[in-house]
Amino acid sequence: MRVSGPMAVDNLGFQTVWRVSISERPTPEWIQHFGQQHDATMLCKPTLVSFHRAGILFTSDAARLSTWVKYLDKWTRATNLSVAAAHEKRRQEALAQSAVWKGLVADADADADANG
Repeated sequence: MRVSGPMAVDNLGFQTVWRVSISERPTPEWIQHFGQQHDATMLCKPTLVSFHRAGILFTSDAARLSTWVKYLDKWTRATNLSVAAAHEKRRQEALAQSAVWKGLVADADADADANG
């Protein structure tokens, strides 16, 4: 999902605000899943990231930049899997619900035929 390396967008003294471009603007659901990733360090965690259009913003010094990129890639992969699993779960639940409704309609039709 990342389509560029980090680009400096602002300098805050010892820290720099970095922007990494991603392939598309993330959905609210995707951002929520991203924020729930647990693999992190004290200074490099998903709760310290913000999203702006198709970009991820974070603050880091130059020494931790490669660590941030590594974790961003890891969190992005995990988030994509998590969101895909959530979509699949909802799809399976919808199919199950549809089967229940079809069964209820079939039962009602059978009752009507039996009573008719």
